[in-house]
Amino acid sequence: MASPPKHMRGVAVIGAGFMGCVIATLYAAKGWRVSLYDDSRRTLDSFPERALPTAATLATAQDSAHDIVKRVELAPTLVHALTGAEVVQETIHEDLAAKQVLFAELDRLCPPDVLLASNTSSFMLSQVARDVHVAQRVVGIHFVTPAHVVPVVEVITTARNTPEHIERAREIVSSLDHVPIVCRESPGFLVNRIQLAMLAEIHRIVDERLASPEDVDAAVKLALGPRWALWGALECEDLIVNKTTALAAMRYMHEQTGQAQYRPTASLERLIGQERLGAAAGAGWYDWPEPYDDLAVRRDRQLTAILKWLSAAESIR
Repeated sequence: MASPPKHMRGVAVIGAGFMGCVIATLYAAKGWRVSLYDDSRRTLDSFPERALPTAATLATAQDSAHDIVKRVELAPTLVHALTGAEVVQETIHEDLAAKQVLFAELDRLCPPDVLLASNTSSFMLSQVARDVHVAQRVVGIHFVTPAHVVPVVEVITTARNTPEHIERAREIVSSLDHVPIVCRESPGFLVNRIQLAMLAEIHRIVDERLASPEDVDAAVKLALGPRWALWGALECEDLIVNKTTALAAMRYMHEQTGQAQYRPTASLERLIGQERLGAAAGAGWYDWPEPYDDLAVRRDRQLTAILKWLSAAESIR
């Protein structure tokens, strides 16, 4: 198990709702000293009961669910929660005005060396930090639901962040045994930008009656999902399709639909110009020094294994 960085031991989690409950429990399970605050006393008092399912997933033979939950201090006031914290993790409801008020208050109450992190899933960090004087210390640490299981955490940065503040955010995420993914602020950041674009297209497919919801989900679960789970989208593109074929498909889709999202991208055309056509050519988005026949055998073995697992697994529904 990872542990908090030596210069950071205490975290104040502000907001004890759904995400705050899970995130506070995760910090506690990974050795942080956690103080949790919510302006709703009822929400705060219900934390121990609500946190138990998350804690049960994180529990070990040496650390029971009840032990993890008991380590989270329920702070009676915001000032109490902030006392001794090197990091503040904001997890209040997704309301820009409310976050702006809170971060201005955190900026006033916290010493300049305290890192202020937001779990916002949609708002620009520069807007959240609009009234913050020490704006370079405001970063995004955005967890993906279920936050205690999904290992990726987006570290959202702004033009005002220093390399030191970004590295501190990365260290925090790593201390939770999660994987920090750094991206510059933009609407939707990284995960939601990809996810919402896919969902919007899937909704259109259903609206146009091109396929049933069941067949759409089967296509994702048995075609896209396993490949992307193994290799990601760009690595998968290298392994599966020649870049010239991808370019031709994009051009055709753009001509037929007129929709801008299918217009061939500069990055794809640049790769083709550099003759980085994919794994079979030895290079694409990535370098592929391994002989392609060997690579293809290994690729097929991995995909077969995950598909066998999926066929044997029980559906969540």
